[in-house]
Amino acid sequence: MKQTKIFLDGIMHVGDVITASSVIAVLKEHYPNSEIHYLVKDSLALPASMICGVDRVIPYTYQSGEGALDVLRIGRNLAKEGYDLGISLDPRERVTLMKWFARIPIRLSMERALGWELGWEKWLYTEDLSYKTPWDYKNHRMGESYQRLMRDYFGDESQEFIPPALVPSASKDLAAADALLAGCSARGPKVLFCVETTAKAKDWRSEKFAALGDWLVERYDASLIMTGIDSHRPKLDAIKSRMKHPESIIDTLGKTTFPALVALMRRADCAITLDTGTTHIAAAAGCPVLTIFTFNSPEIYQGCAEKTWAVSGHVPCSGKHVCIWPKNCPKNLCEESVTLSMVQDAVMEMLESL
Repeated sequence: MKQTKIFLDGIMHVGDVITASSVIAVLKEHYPNSEIHYLVKDSLALPASMICGVDRVIPYTYQSGEGALDVLRIGRNLAKEGYDLGISLDPRERVTLMKWFARIPIRLSMERALGWELGWEKWLYTEDLSYKTPWDYKNHRMGESYQRLMRDYFGDESQEFIPPALVPSASKDLAAADALLAGCSARGPKVLFCVETTAKAKDWRSEKFAALGDWLVERYDASLIMTGIDSHRPKLDAIKSRMKHPESIIDTLGKTTFPALVALMRRADCAITLDTGTTHIAAAAGCPVLTIFTFNSPEIYQGCAEKTWAVSGHVPCSGKHVCIWPKNCPKNLCEESVTLSMVQDAVMEMLESL
């Protein structure tokens, strides 16, 4: 049987790269003898390489407004690979032209997975995919919409959703996670936290996180695993200063590689995160995860796995499709609408399911 060589591209953030990869499960069903290459931003090459079903990662150094010659160069190099099928998960101008220069015979756009319409780029695709079955992307998680669009392309009526997953953790990464948890003496659940994002409008205040942490310690004898990067330390320090039980915190900020973070998620009992890539990493790692949403739609951006939960105040002016975006909004209703009691109720539901 001839091998089908497939090129995927998605110059997106890590959460999008993971959830959009849900198309791979369908591709493997219909092309069992396939080799899948995934072009992503160079900073996401390692996470992309850990997605189940990805055979090769092609790192791309993306500079907005620059690098036109690189597009031509990469396109010509891709032409040497002899791809049978090219799929754009986020069909921007650059990747559209790359596949055109690469002369990939079948070029598919998936822009409509989230309701968007292509401009001039659609003329450089052999097909701009659309849903052939009734489907409202506003009521489905992003990974489900990508997968449904892919199934519709094949005329596949299956209703099964196969969530994206990360490859099993290596023993050295599990050992690194165990070393970080070595000081954990609490008997209750190990709860992993992500308390800051690069978008301040997705924040939840330090005093709320502090109160949630104390409640978890007092009610469940929980250990609190704080993850993130070094720049998140001021936020963590602010949380600790407001807590009655800061000794229950296991500080891993800046101490994990990406594979070790995934292993840490697999050692944790559950995760509580803001609306950021950590949500999708945890879901793909198999860690039950609760996401606190401010202005984005939880129906779309909730983690793509069986055990995921979301909390949102559902402020009428929030949500991907009506929000004027936080930078244009003088209010703080999105964050204020998510109360401590709302999050506690969701955490109890999550812990009871374990």
